[in-house]
Amino acid sequence: MDVIACVKLVYDEAQIPVEDGNLLIEQAPVKISDADLNALEEAAQIKEREEGNVTAIVVLTGPFDEAVLNEVLAMNVDRIIIVEGKEVRGHNPYRTAQAISKVIQRENINYDIILCGEGTSDQYSCALPAIVGEMLSIPVITFAGRLEINKGRIRAERYLESGFEVVEAPLPAVASVTPEINEPRIPTVLQIMKAKKKEKTKVKASDLDLNYPDIELIDMKAYMRERLRQRIEGDMNKAIGKIMRVFEEKGVIR
Repeated sequence: MDVIACVKLVYDEAQIPVEDGNLLIEQAPVKISDADLNALEEAAQIKEREEGNVTAIVVLTGPFDEAVLNEVLAMNVDRIIIVEGKEVRGHNPYRTAQAISKVIQRENINYDIILCGEGTSDQYSCALPAIVGEMLSIPVITFAGRLEINKGRIRAERYLESGFEVVEAPLPAVASVTPEINEPRIPTVLQIMKAKKKEKTKVKASDLDLNYPDIELIDMKAYMRERLRQRIEGDMNKAIGKIMRVFEEKGVIR
């Protein structure tokens, strides 16, 4: 069973400094996008059950950290294909999907299933899996909270707001997974050290002949919320009454 896991490196949103309402994004550490960890784990589990191999594809749309790539390889991934260049930098899911589909074809990567996180930690458009499937002309299953593979078919439980539905599709196929599907493993230091010797192949984005609509990110601001800072003193019963009236005025209670 040949599995491709699509992985994005992002800035850790929990550690982005804020100064005067501005996000100092590039000062934050780099990590694997959270949902992509679930895709990597599911790819590793499929490999272990079906005796296959896992190829991770990383399109460098933003930050880069060699140590993080070693963490990817340490999750029982066999090799990484890295697409790099100014042509793929920035927020454009269509362009990223095109880079993934073209590098699969250019490098002749065999695959039975392509796994993605349901959305990336930074942008969360959730569009990439469907675009990749369309470009490769294969079925797509999104928001899978459970996957089963049997006799050349994939069966998935799609987790929706109102419940879940069970769908099937023939392989090869694309599937995006939700955090409920598994608990990503934490590689040991020894596994990360061994991962440094695994294959890393770099592909120039300029060699992929990408053709995409331009999308420009104009600005990004931190969400700021001012506290009421109202102090209420005096008799406890009267103070509680004043607090309740403030809650009513602010729409907290009715």
